[in-house]
Amino acid sequence: MRGFSTPLCTAFGTSLCPPLCKVAALAALLLAGAGNADAVERIIDLSSGKGSFAGDGPLLRDGDDLITFTNLAPGTYSYKFTLSGQGIEGLSASVNGQTAGTFTVGERSFAGLEGKDAGSFTVQITGRPAGNASYQGMVTVTPESVPEPAGPALLLAGLAALVGLGAWRRRRPKGKPVT
Repeated sequence: MRGFSTPLCTAFGTSLCPPLCKVAALAALLLAGAGNADAVERIIDLSSGKGSFAGDGPLLRDGDDLITFTNLAPGTYSYKFTLSGQGIEGLSASVNGQTAGTFTVGERSFAGLEGKDAGSFTVQITGRPAGNASYQGMVTVTPESVPEPAGPALLLAGLAALVGLGAWRRRRPKGKPVT
């Protein structure tokens, strides 16, 4: 291990042994690569069709919180997103990048959005907490209905029968009883 030197070792002098320098350098790299460590990030199960969340305590530290809703079967879903908060200046929210409509009444702020999307849903909440800030919200999803193949086939068969009945009645001589 002779000749091993890191900026950390030289900053603290040569009394640190090289293995300790390696551990300290690795820890410093991990902490530096952690990025937005103060942002609140949650993962919520949405398999029941509803997922609720609440933020109190340390929230919106670096300006935004991310909430990811998972465990949906593949497909397209209609969704409804609602959010209410208090003590948050400039509250805004988005679902999968679509900005929710917001309005504020006094210290309370509200946001909502309805739409259609596929896959998992990610909510981003942005704002500046002031004082005793908190928020709560919900995402509700409903699978888009896809007609069964038998449904359109039955509809076409019924339509063909009506057209055939009409053609038969036109070709039949008038006044002749049906036997």
